[in-house]
Amino acid sequence: MLDSVRSASKQLIRDFNELQISSVKSADFINKTYSKSKQLIYDCLKNYNQNYDFIFEDDVGQDLKDGGYTWFIMPIEGKENLFSCMVYFAVSVCLIHKNRVVAAVIDAPALRETFWAEEKKGAFLEDFKSRHVKMRMKAREGGIIDISGNLLNKLPLDNNNLRSLGSTVLGFAYLAAGRYNGIIYSGINKYKTSLGRLFLQESGGRLREDNALVIAGDIN
Repeated sequence: MLDSVRSASKQLIRDFNELQISSVKSADFINKTYSKSKQLIYDCLKNYNQNYDFIFEDDVGQDLKDGGYTWFIMPIEGKENLFSCMVYFAVSVCLIHKNRVVAAVIDAPALRETFWAEEKKGAFLEDFKSRHVKMRMKAREGGIIDISGNLLNKLPLDNNNLRSLGSTVLGFAYLAAGRYNGIIYSGINKYKTSLGRLFLQESGGRLREDNALVIAGDIN
């Protein structure tokens, strides 16, 4: 899983750098970047085990086989940030078994950070200095609460602490690492929610669902 996301990240960072210096930013360029990332991850994981199934973020209507293993692949999570030359985007792979995520990797190419979690083994961060840290969720006074963009100005919370930074999976990882105080997301698919639940349970937190909202962290 680490090899697959890192191979895609190398291509993503090349395209990200090209976007930064190019005067033309087209949807076609982003779509090609997405397709290249998708193919690189698929090829790497297929070579690892040909018996596992695949679901991609853009075709999650597929049914999972009972009892088997399935890869859930997010070739670019936070695509709008990438398109806008913002560094807060990621590539992610999850392994699903019995309809829950049991292992997941999130790589942030422009931030040079990798997060991963495995059921009953913990959640970890590797930074650009190759330091490995076991993550523990903790609250910080006045810390950021990351929310979905459609919730801005709709929540009865202190607006000074609310942000919508545009990547759900990085939001879960940042909360697990103690960088955020909380998250509130709406409209995300069940596999992303399961990824978040894994990262949080392995870092000492928990996630709850309430009226189509996914909520975790220090939120009153």
